[in-house]
Amino acid sequence: MTKNKISYLEVRNEPKTEDKKYQSILLLLSVCTGAFLSHFSAGFVNIALTDISIDFSAKLSITQWIVNGYLLSIMLFLPLMGKLADQFGKKRIHNMGYLIFAVGACGSALSSSIPILIIARVIQGGGAAMLQAVNMAIVTDAYPEKHRGKALGIISTSVGIGALLGPSVGGFFIEVFSWHMLFWTVVPISIGAYFLAQKFVPKDKNFQNSSFDYKGSIYFGIGIVSFVFVLNSIGEGVYKVYLLGIACVSVACFLFFFFHSRKEEHPFIQPSIFSSPIVKAGGLILMASYCAAFASTVIMPFYLRGVLGFSADQSGLLLMCYPLFLAVLGPISGSISDRFGGGKVVVIGLGLLCMTMLGLSFLSPGTSLSTLIILFSLLGFSMGILTSPNYSIMMLYVPLQYLGMMSSTIALLRNIGMVIGTALAITFMNTWLDGTITDWMNDTKRSEFEAVMLGFRYLFLFLFVLLVLIGIYFLYSVLRGKDDKRGFS
Repeated sequence: MTKNKISYLEVRNEPKTEDKKYQSILLLLSVCTGAFLSHFSAGFVNIALTDISIDFSAKLSITQWIVNGYLLSIMLFLPLMGKLADQFGKKRIHNMGYLIFAVGACGSALSSSIPILIIARVIQGGGAAMLQAVNMAIVTDAYPEKHRGKALGIISTSVGIGALLGPSVGGFFIEVFSWHMLFWTVVPISIGAYFLAQKFVPKDKNFQNSSFDYKGSIYFGIGIVSFVFVLNSIGEGVYKVYLLGIACVSVACFLFFFFHSRKEEHPFIQPSIFSSPIVKAGGLILMASYCAAFASTVIMPFYLRGVLGFSADQSGLLLMCYPLFLAVLGPISGSISDRFGGGKVVVIGLGLLCMTMLGLSFLSPGTSLSTLIILFSLLGFSMGILTSPNYSIMMLYVPLQYLGMMSSTIALLRNIGMVIGTALAITFMNTWLDGTITDWMNDTKRSEFEAVMLGFRYLFLFLFVLLVLIGIYFLYSVLRGKDDKRGFS
């Protein structure tokens, strides 16, 4: 273990008194509230898009940017907030995120037009990015290594509960009140969490004083925005020549960003945080696992409703198995990884996720309800087992001064995985059809049935192979780092 890592671990002291335990619980609550709100707010708006379209007499393709703007804002600001947290303090950035999130929610509730609503959601996404960017860094810095996995698992649980309750609570409020009330509900929670975090999130002891890399941030910002735009367009079945040009701009910006970061003394994203092969493998696992999970949850409603003829309510109940098991298993897997080593738990979780993708590739029009329940539950079970130990390992291998950046990078990789998974799922389905999967759903005759089933099968087979290859790389990385087995024993 390096000198830097020794000092990194020695600053953590396990709470010994009841008062310290009480404070650690409230610290975790003040951080997990932000993780919950940012994902809850992403989910409840989806259910409201139809009502918002009607209220403003806008096309659904336009109102979709209320969701896209929020997610894109998070992805764009995550590295920036991680960098600022390392420079000015994790507590300051995290707690300010609650206030900006509340301002964005107020603006959304008071919006008088679609453009204003989209701008308000971008502001709210900026606040969510501040919350997501450093929540794991705060927990990692505050908890000793022997309890860190469980604490990070509780953050995963907060994410899962937010994703679970978003659509259902959103539907309830729209039914009883209006879509405006969705945004008003998160305002008092955000303000209350701000005061809680101000009291219980500890002040930072270490700061990284460095200049801001404006050029790198511009390269990254243009690259990520154009990247997401191309993915969303392809996912919607749009194949235009101009998309090729935008894709080239995205690739060029990322290349400029990569070479610029290697030469810059204080880059926007520090390449050295990925110096460990295990961190590289963990990042790939993070993106691929969320890609697989979101591809599954996006495409399965088409299978449940279009192929099996389930109602929307029945489909929603089945799909709840995923976030439910993810929420329950998060802290449990964290405790197991604390005891037996996170690397072993990651391998088990990744293996179960591979089995899930392989099982989903065998879906047919005759698949039984019990089989579907098992597969959807296994999806949540495997993600719950895999996620928090993988977080813990990646945070363990990063130098102390880059904790904020690593935390924001983990959140960024998670969001990139979600975006890729969503676009990948729709693209696979559209590839096998003359039109789009949405056109097929609206076709009462449901022609091209075999083409649809081929799309399902090849999507999940592709995800299975992808996860297997990344799993092999992870095992290779573990064997390669024989002299450094932190998190594996």
